[in-house]
Amino acid sequence: MFGDINVVKFWIIVLSLLLFSAVAKAKIVGIPCASCHTMHYSQNGTILQEWGSSGPYKALVINDCIGCHTGTNNGSNTTPYIFSSSAPNYGETGTEAGTNTLAGGNFYWVVNGSSWVTDADRTGHNVEGLANVDQTLGTTPPGGTDLGHQLTCAGKYGCHGDRNIEGDFEALLGAHHADDSVIDGSTVGKSYRFLKGIVGYEDSDWEYQPDAFHHNQYKGVDRASETDINTSTISYLCAECHGDFHNGDDVSFGSWGSPWLRHPTDYDMSHTPSGSEYRQYPGQYGSTGQYSVIAPVASEDVSQPKSTVSFSKDTIVTCISCHRAHGTPYKYILRWNYYGWPVQTSVNGCNACHTAKD
Repeated sequence: MFGDINVVKFWIIVLSLLLFSAVAKAKIVGIPCASCHTMHYSQNGTILQEWGSSGPYKALVINDCIGCHTGTNNGSNTTPYIFSSSAPNYGETGTEAGTNTLAGGNFYWVVNGSSWVTDADRTGHNVEGLANVDQTLGTTPPGGTDLGHQLTCAGKYGCHGDRNIEGDFEALLGAHHADDSVIDGSTVGKSYRFLKGIVGYEDSDWEYQPDAFHHNQYKGVDRASETDINTSTISYLCAECHGDFHNGDDVSFGSWGSPWLRHPTDYDMSHTPSGSEYRQYPGQYGSTGQYSVIAPVASEDVSQPKSTVSFSKDTIVTCISCHRAHGTPYKYILRWNYYGWPVQTSVNGCNACHTAKD
């Protein structure tokens, strides 16, 4: 009898552990601690070659944000690389087979320049530790006010982490080990890509060679006016620095809708007439109603990636429908070579929405 009770207890414990393992889906899983941390930043009187050379670093890590995320993406790497020492293969849109950039692009071009753009500052965000301060804009983002400090990866002057906390490490503290089984924006670890407060569906390989079935699903809202602001959308994140392009009287003329003064964001194309060119999305880049990774649209429901759109709160225009967050080889961090089309490129992603203007 007592043996049976012990067997039952054993299986209860095993099942509990399995259930906990399924729920506690941490950001970093199955990677040895030593891959990221060192106790003393010293080994045999020196430092290891794979460690960053400017340490020791906070949180006992072996490198800073840039150092840890420098490399070449190959589809199987467990760390997303957003800066490469040699030119990434971007193709025309960063989405084709053979490309090796991720959803945010790459900082390579803002550091090293691009054959498409004479001013490298236009090809990416000038993050401290990688690029110099923008020679034209200084520390004032377009459509925003002076930050008073060069852009950083995270924190008060950055995009990732808690923007109420100054410092990359401090703003991201604990996030890499957080339970992210639910992305609800309540903490840094539970926010989309560590962008505190932002929600969305995270593609498992950060959009390495994405298609209509494998991609991030960005959060947008079908807002009713330029002052209707939802702090969980991807466009709101951009608006924290580039506010004039998202909020206020200078977005639309008199009321929320066409004629626009600035390109709309957090606007659902379902509000256009049923026979309009916008209802043909994505135009020549897929069948009508198919989700396009060339010019991605957001949705209010981000529980899973959408392969098709229904023009009902799932064709929402966002900042990153046209731009990438880190960098591209093209002017103004555009996803495609808008200024080189049609002579230098066959793709103009604007046509995904403006299907009658090719």
